Amino acid sequence: REMGVYVVLGLLLFCSLFSSLSALANLYLLEYSASFEGAVCLDGSPGGYYYRPGTDTGSTKWIIYQEGGGWCYNETLCLERSKTDLGSSKNWGSSRTLNGFLSGEASRNPNFYTWNLVFLMYCDGASFTGNKSQPVLVEGQTIYFRGKRILLAALNDLWKNRGMNNAKEVVLTGGSAGGLATYLNADYVRDFLPSAVSLRGLADAGYFLDAKNWLGQEHIRLLYQYVFKMQNCMGGVNQDCIAANKGEEWKCFFAQYTFPHIKTPIFQSNALYDTWQLPNILQLNCTPPKCPPDEEKAFLAYRDTFLNDDHGLLASPTSGAFLPACLVHGMAGGSTWLTIKVNNLTLSDTFTKWYNGKGAVHAVDCVWPCNKSCP
Repeated sequence: REMGVYVVLGLLLFCSLFSSLSALANLYLLEYSASFEGAVCLDGSPGGYYYRPGTDTGSTKWIIYQEGGGWCYNETLCLERSKTDLGSSKNWGSSRTLNGFLSGEASRNPNFYTWNLVFLMYCDGASFTGNKSQPVLVEGQTIYFRGKRILLAALNDLWKNRGMNNAKEVVLTGGSAGGLATYLNADYVRDFLPSAVSLRGLADAGYFLDAKNWLGQEHIRLLYQYVFKMQNCMGGVNQDCIAANKGEEWKCFFAQYTFPHIKTPIFQSNALYDTWQLPNILQLNCTPPKCPPDEEKAFLAYRDTFLNDDHGLLASPTSGAFLPACLVHGMAGGSTWLTIKVNNLTLSDTFTKWYNGKGAVHAVDCVWPCNKSCP
């Protein structure tokens, strides 16, 4: 009897270990493309991605996630960034476990856990849109702006070496700067894939507003304009947007100006009180109830500003949206994929409903602090 107990325990341990290992995504560096196509990080090291193969019915279905991590707003900051994992592949680990929409476990990601998973590492500082041919010399050191080349090299490698040539369905996604990249790169990926392949986008926390700070001053616009010019992003963003904004091409680094030109169906996941946008765009230094009256007024008004600037997406007959009244930044890549609710549905529920349907699904929350499911 004791032997039987040990056998059962051993089997349970093996199954648990096998499940953990099968949920791992392994690193692939784009070394050939780095050497011959210039697909390199800020420091000149190869770009790369983590990959976990799909299983069963998910073997022909793909999630391509673009990592986030902000932007470097000038050459000096890009040089500093090149010495971190957001600017260099030198210290990336050989594997990683992912959560939320990216999880390979049914309990964490009930509707998409069997899909092929690609986690595209972010090491260019401009949401995979920059493409400057010549290296840039900063304080005697060389950096590179090649994010668009990394994206293309990854797509080619997935197609040739990981089986994406058999894909039937693809979801392009990303969080934060990678969420912005989803808006900016959706139609580029659409053009890469055969027309028979279904492509949809899930943009998480990437709708950064072109809004003045709470004092009425331009701030984020000036930063984005410099990044756009510095990294030569003109050819790396939505080209229909570029054609429609002659003389103001920098607008195409913002989701709100890009969305009207996107042909790919997009699902938007964004908090109405985003904890990155409040201090970095609105430049608030407080959170209610610890705000002076003027700043609290600006905090509460940001929801209306967001919804006004988002009117095109919310009026679209093919888009989806999950907009909770929460103080968070990013929801798809963590436990909040299954915990935050709007209209009694989680982000996972709402996205799945939109993905499996044929029309718009828009879950827009009430005014803060109404939502009891917020973290």
